[in-house]
Amino acid sequence: MRARSLVVGAVTMAIVACRRPPAGTVLECHPCPGEIAPLPPPAGEKAPGLPDLPARSPRNASYSIDARLDPERHTLQGSLVLEWRNTTGQPQTTLPFHLYWNAFRNTLSTAARGEGRRPVRPRPSDGTRGFGYIQLASVHQLSDAGETDLTPTLGYVQPDDRNTDDRTVAEIVTPVPVPPDGTTRFKIEWTAHWKGAWNAHQFHPTTEFFSDYGVYDVRLTVPQGFVVGATGSLVGAIDNPDGTRTHHFHQDDVHDFAWVTSRRMAERLGRFDDQGYPPVDIRLLVQPEHVHLAERYIEATKVCLRSYGSWAAPYPYGHVTVVDPAWNSASGGMEYPTLFTGGASVLSPPVLQSPELVTIHECGHQFWYGLVGNNEFEEAWLDEGVNSYHEDKAAQIALGPQAWGRRYFGPLRAGRGSRAPVPVVAPDVWMRRGESERAGLRRAGAIDVMARRGWDYRTPEAYTINSYGKPALSLQTLEALVGDEAMTQIMRTYARRYRFAHPTSEDFIAVVNEVTHQDYRWFFDQTWFSSELCDYAVTVRNERVQAPAGYLEGRDGRPLLTPPAREEGRKAAGPFDSEVVVLRIGGVRLPVELRVEFADGREVRESWDGQYRWTRYRYHGAKVRAAEVDPDGKIALDVDPGNNSWADNEPVARRAASKWAMRWMFWLQNLLELHTLLG
Repeated sequence: MRARSLVVGAVTMAIVACRRPPAGTVLECHPCPGEIAPLPPPAGEKAPGLPDLPARSPRNASYSIDARLDPERHTLQGSLVLEWRNTTGQPQTTLPFHLYWNAFRNTLSTAARGEGRRPVRPRPSDGTRGFGYIQLASVHQLSDAGETDLTPTLGYVQPDDRNTDDRTVAEIVTPVPVPPDGTTRFKIEWTAHWKGAWNAHQFHPTTEFFSDYGVYDVRLTVPQGFVVGATGSLVGAIDNPDGTRTHHFHQDDVHDFAWVTSRRMAERLGRFDDQGYPPVDIRLLVQPEHVHLAERYIEATKVCLRSYGSWAAPYPYGHVTVVDPAWNSASGGMEYPTLFTGGASVLSPPVLQSPELVTIHECGHQFWYGLVGNNEFEEAWLDEGVNSYHEDKAAQIALGPQAWGRRYFGPLRAGRGSRAPVPVVAPDVWMRRGESERAGLRRAGAIDVMARRGWDYRTPEAYTINSYGKPALSLQTLEALVGDEAMTQIMRTYARRYRFAHPTSEDFIAVVNEVTHQDYRWFFDQTWFSSELCDYAVTVRNERVQAPAGYLEGRDGRPLLTPPAREEGRKAAGPFDSEVVVLRIGGVRLPVELRVEFADGREVRESWDGQYRWTRYRYHGAKVRAAEVDPDGKIALDVDPGNNSWADNEPVARRAASKWAMRWMFWLQNLLELHTLLG
């Protein structure tokens, strides 16, 4: 059996964080595919009109960790010293700790149960290999007077669902309260095993991480010959007499630590050193069968560092580690401070943009979650959504349009992380960015309000669309409202003000209002805090103007009966009376534009505030040939662009429709034949 990479976290426990439309609004044109505004130069540490970048984080939770891996026994033993400063503003005697690894302890954990969402549990084919746990052996509080054993106070709590079988949050109790801004130290010994106010939430299927910033000094001991990648930079490594090797990593100003080790990973190096940006060393740990994709991984990482650093604030750490996980290992697409995992297949045509897209997205989390540490438990859209918004823009600039394709010959029952190996690409069929998000919003957007905690959504799809797609589309729409320059100023202000901090949605909205000097609460109330959908449509009616008939006034002033004129053929000359109706089908009210084209070549643009259910425009003269609401694609939130346009049934339109219908039918026929063959 092929060996698999071991992706393990040295800090599987961590102390958790504490936290204390207007009239006349007009949309600017949101860049259509291929028309994204060029990257502005990055702003320096001190830039006019922007907050200064902080030199360091609060560093109120810092760790010194020693961990030893035994791959034969599938265990990770370790000890740590935690120095914690109380920033809650209140005396604290009870301290909660995350024990994320216990999400995989058994099928009774909250993550494994799923509770209506996609559960996190081993695949049946894994047998018992997918289970694992972390256990605290001892907890001592350190002081000048000595050590106080707090192990007897250790207990497990379930603040979210009262599931007493869940052990992902532990609490200890100190004999003397830690005063506000006071500092204390703890020594903790723990073992992780696998066969495979406070803000402290359990580990849920749809939540990730949230913790305080600090300094991590970590020593990892593994068998000699193992390649190790980790958060931070390598301070040094020494060989031990027992055949192991200890790797020493150090990183300031991060809120977590992760590492990866394997015998079979290859190493490839790159460097990002664009003008105006701090240089970054890129270290790629790649599966041997994916070495041919190494340059694509590294270049995609540079795309992210360049574009996100321009739109937000430059990446401050001098290094980043990219991990290419084992095939179908369920370890792909995950972010950690200065380290992230991608994901690739041996067969990866560049037009499918894999591994580029996942690399840009996960590297993007270094900015949104890593440097700006929002609460992923309660407001996942502040990192996943903001990240997806920037990912689409970065990919459009660097990669261009994405081809449509499917993969085949995968497992009959695809488990978590499963992926079919053989791609089939449809030539000349391209996907517009945002279409999959828009389709998801159309299907599931009305199920839940976007602003909900990660485990409170009704379905997994509702979580996904409200954490990724809807916030990304809403930010694209906001960009059209405020303009590209203002949006860049918003994101830069937000990124700089809240670097190494824990902002909320209200903080982001306040920045929008501050930069624009307008109150955009009306926009967020309809999008982030509502389940209403946005959908505008257009209808057109053309009627040829008939000659006057009936009792008309004669020359002598008397009524003169005039019969209707006979129409000379279907295309008789004469003016038209045309009516164009714009409909607001959805509940979201946004200003929209209308473009009307006439048979004589004229074009008219109209603007509507979008408040009422419909508005009507009447025209006299040449026949309306085409009409389109939101012609520049400014309203990314519109769930059904298909009803945004209308075209007269002229031969040209019929030829275009026939051309595309034949092309799609051809590919549909080929796909059906392929499915029949595989079946």
